Amino acid sequence: MKKRSITLFEPFWLLFKLVLLVSFNSYSQNIDNNKNLSLKYWEVEGVKRKAIVYTPDKYLLKNTPLIFIWHGHGGSAENFIKRFPLYNFLKNSIIVYPQGINSKSPRDINAERTGWQHQIGDYDDRDVKFFDIMYSFFSNNYSLDVDKVYCTGSSNGGAFTYILLQLRPDIFSLAAPAITANAGVDNINKMNLPSIPIFHISGKKEKSFKRQEKVVNYIIKKRKAKYLGYWKSNVDTKHYTSNNGDVIWFTHPDGHRWRTIDTKLIADFFTDSK
Repeated sequence: MKKRSITLFEPFWLLFKLVLLVSFNSYSQNIDNNKNLSLKYWEVEGVKRKAIVYTPDKYLLKNTPLIFIWHGHGGSAENFIKRFPLYNFLKNSIIVYPQGINSKSPRDINAERTGWQHQIGDYDDRDVKFFDIMYSFFSNNYSLDVDKVYCTGSSNGGAFTYILLQLRPDIFSLAAPAITANAGVDNINKMNLPSIPIFHISGKKEKSFKRQEKVVNYIIKKRKAKYLGYWKSNVDTKHYTSNNGDVIWFTHPDGHRWRTIDTKLIADFFTDSK
Protein backbone atom coordinates (compact mmCIF):
# COMPACT_ATOMS: atom_id res chain seq x y z
CA MET A 1 0.00 0.00 0.00
CA LYS A 2 1.25 3.41 -0.95
CA LYS A 3 1.99 5.68 1.99
CA ARG A 4 0.17 8.98 2.00
CA SER A 5 2.55 11.87 2.39
CA ILE A 6 1.83 14.56 4.98
CA THR A 7 2.04 18.11 3.75
CA LEU A 8 3.44 20.95 5.81
CA PHE A 9 -0.06 22.43 5.97
CA GLU A 10 -1.75 19.43 7.63
CA PRO A 11 -0.30 19.74 11.17
CA PHE A 12 -1.51 23.33 11.29
CA TRP A 13 -4.96 22.32 9.99
CA LEU A 14 -5.24 19.57 12.59
CA LEU A 15 -4.21 22.00 15.31
CA PHE A 16 -6.80 24.51 14.03
CA LYS A 17 -9.57 21.88 14.18
CA LEU A 18 -8.52 20.94 17.70
CA VAL A 19 -8.71 24.59 18.79
CA LEU A 20 -12.18 24.87 17.24
CA LEU A 21 -13.34 21.76 19.08
CA VAL A 22 -11.97 22.95 22.41
CA SER A 23 -13.47 26.41 21.84
CA PHE A 24 -16.89 24.96 21.04
CA ASN A 25 -16.87 22.72 24.09
CA SER A 26 -15.78 25.62 26.28
CA TYR A 27 -18.51 27.81 24.80
CA SER A 28 -21.10 25.10 25.43
CA GLN A 29 -20.17 24.86 29.06
CA ASN A 30 -19.20 28.42 29.90
CA ILE A 31 -20.31 31.28 27.64
CA ASP A 32 -18.20 34.43 27.76
CA ASN A 33 -16.39 33.00 30.80
CA ASN A 34 -19.50 33.46 32.93
CA LYS A 35 -19.89 30.34 35.03
CA ASN A 36 -23.64 30.95 35.30
CA LEU A 37 -24.23 30.87 31.52
CA SER A 38 -24.49 27.64 29.56
CA LEU A 39 -26.03 26.11 26.45
CA LYS A 40 -28.87 23.63 26.83
CA TYR A 41 -30.39 21.45 24.11
CA TRP A 42 -33.79 19.85 23.59
CA GLU A 43 -35.35 17.85 20.78
CA VAL A 44 -38.69 19.13 19.53
CA GLU A 45 -40.45 16.84 17.06
CA GLY A 46 -37.14 15.61 15.69
CA VAL A 47 -35.50 19.05 15.53
CA LYS A 48 -32.63 19.95 17.85
CA ARG A 49 -33.36 23.23 19.60
CA LYS A 50 -31.20 25.17 22.02
CA ALA A 51 -31.09 28.09 24.43
CA ILE A 52 -28.51 30.01 26.40
CA VAL A 53 -29.48 29.79 30.06
CA TYR A 54 -28.44 31.87 33.02
CA THR A 55 -28.65 29.78 36.18
CA PRO A 56 -28.15 31.49 39.57
CA ASP A 57 -25.69 30.26 42.16
CA LYS A 58 -26.95 27.22 44.05
CA TYR A 59 -27.80 29.08 47.24
CA LEU A 60 -30.34 31.15 45.24
CA LEU A 61 -32.03 28.17 43.60
CA LYS A 62 -35.13 28.02 45.74
CA ASN A 63 -38.49 29.51 44.74
CA THR A 64 -36.64 30.85 41.72
CA PRO A 65 -38.22 33.21 39.16
CA LEU A 66 -38.11 31.98 35.54
CA ILE A 67 -37.80 34.42 32.63
CA PHE A 68 -37.94 33.77 28.87
CA ILE A 69 -36.36 36.30 26.46
CA TRP A 70 -37.04 35.95 22.70
CA HIS A 71 -34.76 37.59 20.11
CA GLY A 72 -35.99 39.29 16.95
CA HIS A 73 -36.24 37.95 13.39
CA GLY A 74 -32.81 37.37 11.91
CA GLY A 75 -31.24 37.51 15.35
CA SER A 76 -29.60 35.02 17.65
CA ALA A 77 -29.60 34.21 21.33
CA GLU A 78 -25.84 34.78 21.43
CA ASN A 79 -26.11 38.34 20.09
CA PHE A 80 -29.27 39.22 21.96
CA ILE A 81 -27.92 38.23 25.35
CA LYS A 82 -25.23 40.88 24.87
CA ARG A 83 -27.83 43.54 24.04
CA PHE A 84 -30.28 42.39 26.72
CA PRO A 85 -28.15 41.25 29.71
CA LEU A 86 -31.05 41.01 32.14
CA TYR A 87 -29.08 38.63 34.37
CA ASN A 88 -26.89 41.56 35.42
CA PHE A 89 -29.89 42.92 37.34
CA LEU A 90 -31.85 39.78 38.28
CA LYS A 91 -29.16 37.44 39.54
CA ASN A 92 -31.68 35.36 41.51
CA SER A 93 -33.63 34.32 38.38
CA ILE A 94 -33.26 31.55 35.82
CA ILE A 95 -33.17 33.45 32.52
CA VAL A 96 -33.63 31.63 29.22
CA TYR A 97 -32.54 33.03 25.84
CA PRO A 98 -33.93 30.55 23.27
CA GLN A 99 -32.50 30.33 19.76
CA GLY A 100 -34.95 30.60 16.86
CA ILE A 101 -34.76 28.64 13.60
CA ASN A 102 -35.51 29.72 10.05
CA SER A 103 -39.02 31.15 9.90
CA LYS A 104 -41.19 33.01 7.43
CA SER A 105 -42.25 36.57 8.01
CA PRO A 106 -43.87 39.22 5.80
CA ARG A 107 -40.37 40.51 4.99
CA ASP A 108 -38.76 37.07 4.77
CA ILE A 109 -41.20 34.96 2.79
CA ASN A 110 -38.52 32.37 1.96
CA ALA A 111 -37.61 31.82 5.62
CA GLU A 112 -33.96 32.66 5.10
CA ARG A 113 -33.46 34.03 8.61
CA THR A 114 -33.98 32.79 12.14
CA GLY A 115 -36.97 33.68 14.25
CA TRP A 116 -40.29 32.58 15.67
CA GLN A 117 -43.69 31.76 14.26
CA HIS A 118 -45.35 34.95 13.07
CA GLN A 119 -48.94 33.96 13.79
CA ILE A 120 -50.81 31.52 16.00
CA GLY A 121 -50.81 28.18 14.18
CA ASP A 122 -47.78 28.83 11.95
CA TYR A 123 -45.61 25.72 11.52
CA ASP A 124 -48.12 23.81 13.65
CA ASP A 125 -47.07 26.00 16.61
CA ARG A 126 -43.61 24.46 16.67
CA ASP A 127 -42.15 27.29 18.75
CA VAL A 128 -44.92 27.04 21.32
CA LYS A 129 -44.06 23.34 21.61
CA PHE A 130 -40.41 24.34 22.07
CA PHE A 131 -41.48 26.61 24.92
CA ASP A 132 -43.57 23.79 26.46
CA ILE A 133 -40.60 21.44 26.52
CA MET A 134 -38.32 24.05 28.06
CA TYR A 135 -40.90 25.05 30.66
CA SER A 136 -41.41 21.40 31.59
CA PHE A 137 -37.65 20.91 31.91
CA PHE A 138 -37.18 23.85 34.28
CA SER A 139 -40.31 22.98 36.25
CA ASN A 140 -39.13 19.42 36.78
CA ASN A 141 -35.49 20.21 37.55
CA TYR A 142 -35.66 23.36 39.67
CA SER A 143 -37.63 24.77 42.56
CA LEU A 144 -39.50 27.53 40.74
CA ASP A 145 -41.75 30.27 42.02
CA VAL A 146 -44.72 29.57 39.74
CA ASP A 147 -46.06 33.05 40.46
CA LYS A 148 -42.92 34.58 38.97
CA VAL A 149 -42.73 33.25 35.43
CA TYR A 150 -42.13 36.16 33.05
CA CYS A 151 -41.87 36.64 29.30
CA THR A 152 -40.30 39.33 27.13
CA GLY A 153 -39.01 39.72 23.59
CA SER A 154 -38.12 42.20 20.88
CA SER A 155 -39.81 42.63 17.47
CA ASN A 156 -40.63 39.07 16.27
CA GLY A 157 -39.79 38.00 19.83
CA GLY A 158 -42.27 40.55 21.15
CA ALA A 159 -44.93 39.17 18.82
CA PHE A 160 -44.14 35.66 20.03
CA THR A 161 -44.53 36.91 23.60
CA TYR A 162 -48.10 37.96 22.70
CA ILE A 163 -48.67 34.54 21.10
CA LEU A 164 -47.53 32.72 24.25
CA LEU A 165 -49.74 34.91 26.44
CA GLN A 166 -52.76 33.85 24.40
CA LEU A 167 -51.91 30.16 24.08
CA ARG A 168 -50.44 29.64 27.57
CA PRO A 169 -52.44 32.17 29.62
CA ASP A 170 -52.08 30.39 32.97
CA ILE A 171 -48.28 30.34 33.04
CA PHE A 172 -47.09 33.94 33.00
CA SER A 173 -47.59 36.59 35.66
CA LEU A 174 -45.87 39.49 33.82
CA ALA A 175 -44.96 40.21 30.20
CA ALA A 176 -42.97 42.85 28.34
CA PRO A 177 -43.40 42.75 24.54
CA ALA A 178 -41.14 45.25 22.76
CA ILE A 179 -41.26 47.03 19.39
CA THR A 180 -43.99 44.90 17.83
CA ALA A 181 -47.38 45.61 16.32
CA ASN A 182 -48.07 41.92 15.75
CA ALA A 183 -50.04 40.05 18.39
CA GLY A 184 -50.11 36.74 16.54
CA VAL A 185 -53.63 37.16 15.13
CA ASP A 186 -54.81 38.83 11.93
CA ASN A 187 -57.24 41.08 13.80
CA ILE A 188 -56.37 42.55 17.21
CA ASN A 189 -60.05 42.24 18.16
CA LYS A 190 -59.41 38.48 18.29
CA MET A 191 -56.59 38.94 20.78
CA ASN A 192 -57.39 37.32 24.11
CA LEU A 193 -54.80 38.09 26.77
CA PRO A 194 -54.63 36.92 30.39
CA SER A 195 -55.26 39.43 33.19
CA ILE A 196 -51.63 40.21 33.96
CA PRO A 197 -49.59 43.45 33.88
CA ILE A 198 -48.07 44.24 30.48
CA PHE A 199 -45.15 46.55 29.74
CA HIS A 200 -45.09 47.44 26.03
CA ILE A 201 -42.08 49.24 24.50
CA SER A 202 -42.28 51.26 21.28
CA GLY A 203 -39.85 53.44 19.34
CA LYS A 204 -41.43 56.63 18.06
CA LYS A 205 -39.45 56.42 14.81
CA GLU A 206 -40.70 52.92 14.01
CA LYS A 207 -42.76 52.49 10.85
CA SER A 208 -45.18 50.39 12.89
CA PHE A 209 -45.56 52.95 15.69
CA LYS A 210 -49.19 53.79 14.82
CA ARG A 211 -50.10 50.11 14.66
CA GLN A 212 -48.44 49.51 18.02
CA GLU A 213 -50.47 52.40 19.40
CA LYS A 214 -53.63 50.64 18.21
CA VAL A 215 -52.59 47.39 19.92
CA VAL A 216 -51.84 49.13 23.22
CA ASN A 217 -55.02 51.21 23.11
CA TYR A 218 -57.08 48.11 22.37
CA ILE A 219 -55.65 46.37 25.46
CA ILE A 220 -56.32 49.47 27.57
CA LYS A 221 -59.89 49.75 26.30
CA LYS A 222 -60.67 46.06 26.75
CA ARG A 223 -59.36 46.14 30.32
CA LYS A 224 -61.20 49.40 31.07
CA ALA A 225 -57.91 50.69 32.39
CA LYS A 226 -57.63 54.18 33.85
CA TYR A 227 -54.70 56.51 33.30
CA LEU A 228 -52.56 56.99 36.42
CA GLY A 229 -49.71 59.12 35.09
CA TYR A 230 -46.04 58.25 34.73
CA TRP A 231 -44.68 54.89 35.81
CA LYS A 232 -41.91 55.24 38.43
CA SER A 233 -41.66 58.96 37.55
CA ASN A 234 -40.45 58.07 34.04
CA VAL A 235 -41.77 60.79 31.72
CA ASP A 236 -41.56 58.45 28.72
CA THR A 237 -44.19 56.13 30.18
CA LYS A 238 -47.95 56.08 30.47
CA HIS A 239 -49.33 53.94 33.28
CA TYR A 240 -52.88 52.61 33.14
CA THR A 241 -54.38 50.67 36.04
CA SER A 242 -56.98 47.90 35.82
CA ASN A 243 -58.26 44.97 37.86
CA ASN A 244 -57.48 42.92 34.75
CA GLY A 245 -53.82 43.89 34.80
CA ASP A 246 -52.05 47.22 34.53
CA VAL A 247 -50.72 48.43 31.20
CA ILE A 248 -47.50 50.45 30.95
CA TRP A 249 -46.55 51.92 27.60
CA PHE A 250 -42.96 53.11 27.29
CA THR A 251 -42.12 55.14 24.17
CA HIS A 252 -38.53 56.09 23.39
CA PRO A 253 -37.34 58.48 20.66
CA ASP A 254 -35.47 55.88 18.58
CA GLY A 255 -36.44 53.42 15.87
CA HIS A 256 -36.96 49.69 15.52
CA ARG A 257 -34.24 48.20 17.66
CA TRP A 258 -33.74 46.85 21.14
CA ARG A 259 -31.89 49.44 23.21
CA THR A 260 -29.58 47.93 25.82
CA ILE A 261 -30.26 50.89 28.11
CA ASP A 262 -33.86 49.71 28.45
CA THR A 263 -32.83 46.41 30.05
CA LYS A 264 -32.93 48.03 33.49
CA LEU A 265 -36.54 49.13 32.85
CA ILE A 266 -37.59 45.54 32.26
CA ALA A 267 -35.71 44.45 35.37
CA ASP A 268 -37.55 47.08 37.41
CA PHE A 269 -40.89 46.01 35.92
CA PHE A 270 -40.27 42.35 36.76
CA THR A 271 -39.08 43.28 40.24
CA ASP A 272 -41.64 45.88 41.30
CA SER A 273 -44.89 44.84 39.59
CA LYS A 274 -47.49 42.73 41.34
